Amino acid sequence: MALLLVVGVVFSIAYSSRQITTTASTLHTADETLRSATVARAQLALAVHMAAVDREVGTDSTDALAVSMSEAGSALSLIETGIAELADQDQALADLVSPAADSFTRQGRAAIDALGAGDSLRASHIAETDLDSSFRALSADLVGVRDELAERTAESDRLLGTIGGMARFLVAFLIPGAVILLYREIVRRQQRQVELETRLASEQELAKAREDFIANASHELRTPLTGIQGIAMLLADDPTINESEIASELIGLIVTESADLGRMVEDLLTTARLDAGALQYTFGDIDVVAEINEAAGSFIHSGMSIEIDVEPAQVRADQLRLRQVIRNLLSNAKKYGGPEVRVFGSVNGSLYTCAVVDNGMGIPDELEDRIFERFIHKGHQTATSQSVGLGLSIVRALVEAHGGTVRAANEPGGGARFELELPSA
Repeated sequence: MALLLVVGVVFSIAYSSRQITTTASTLHTADETLRSATVARAQLALAVHMAAVDREVGTDSTDALAVSMSEAGSALSLIETGIAELADQDQALADLVSPAADSFTRQGRAAIDALGAGDSLRASHIAETDLDSSFRALSADLVGVRDELAERTAESDRLLGTIGGMARFLVAFLIPGAVILLYREIVRRQQRQVELETRLASEQELAKAREDFIANASHELRTPLTGIQGIAMLLADDPTINESEIASELIGLIVTESADLGRMVEDLLTTARLDAGALQYTFGDIDVVAEINEAAGSFIHSGMSIEIDVEPAQVRADQLRLRQVIRNLLSNAKKYGGPEVRVFGSVNGSLYTCAVVDNGMGIPDELEDRIFERFIHKGHQTATSQSVGLGLSIVRALVEAHGGTVRAANEPGGGARFELELPSA
């Protein structure tokens, strides 16, 4: 604001100075025109007087008469030039003066012509009647114009003085004050910057500690979970256990729950590695049918109904991460979909399209744009007993790391469709 004010003051000073210069130039033109009219009137009066003396006394003033007539003619030309310049500078003032100026120059030239023709009586009549009244009218107009221009100049000078006072005030008070305020603001911003940097460093340390904790906890949990799941699967195949319906059901529950918990732990570990940029990929040509059957096997074993209709093909992917993507999509369908889940796959040019479709309630409207974000669950819940809310966010991160895309939409007949595209081998 101070800078804009300074610019405004400088512009105002320049404008006022230009106005004073223009008005002063116009005032000079009006003064010169009035002086020329006075000279023309005096020289014509002198010439008429000398012509009358020569006529009455018989003297010969031819040379002096010629000089006066020449001076009068020059003065009349200067009047015409002055009116033209006045029109260029201020047309309104020129229109005010022009009628009297035209009349005076016309009468003056008529008197000069009469003197040149030796008709001193006619010249004397013109000088005493028409020329004298034209001169008075022209003088009055030029004096009025001069006074108005002088008032304009004085007004512009007063305005320039006021602006100059403002400029001195700015220099003496406002600009130093603005500099002080600016300096204080810079210091405050530097302090805030230091505070933000300190907070950022603390948050980075906290985030690193959290990631280290999640990674370590995931590793520590995955080992016993693998053992529990392996033992439960061995017990499930034991004929003695299978003789008891309750024991068989409990062992199946242990297998299912331990598999779900294992996927949660894997999701936590994957998320920590993604945040740290430490997730490694080993790409190869992977058989899609084999990986889908492998990923769906544990779900089918736990009693989930999955219909698989996949076109045989190979994709360029990391086998472990591709299997994790399919497991997360099937796990999502198991938690939030209906009892029937279908998996489709087909070659689409240089891409392979795979879709997991369920017959559940579909994706809520309020979650359509956020379905692949972290910690997003059904409805407005932020946690469930069956998930940590990372599965779909991991799916998107892993698919995009493979150079593919993933999208979600509701099926026309009900249910949700999660479709991903991966580069073919």
